Amino acid sequence: MKKRRYLIEVLQGVEPVTHGPFQTEGECDNAAQKLHKQQRADDSLFWAIADETGGLTVGSYLAWFFMQD
Repeated sequence: MKKRRYLIEVLQGVEPVTHGPFQTEGECDNAAQKLHKQQRADDSLFWAIADETGGLTVGSYLAWFFMQD
């Protein structure tokens, strides 16, 4: 089953913006690292996976993810 990966960025706590689709988890994670570096204190970032049946799974990144080099 093919999955499409997205990032959901919430700007200033209210304005959602989607990024993607990304083909691989690594591609999505690299984009998340880059976006996070540009974010302000009240911005948020979530990952989302859509499967081919239309199912959607959304989750948050743990803080340590952005502390990695």
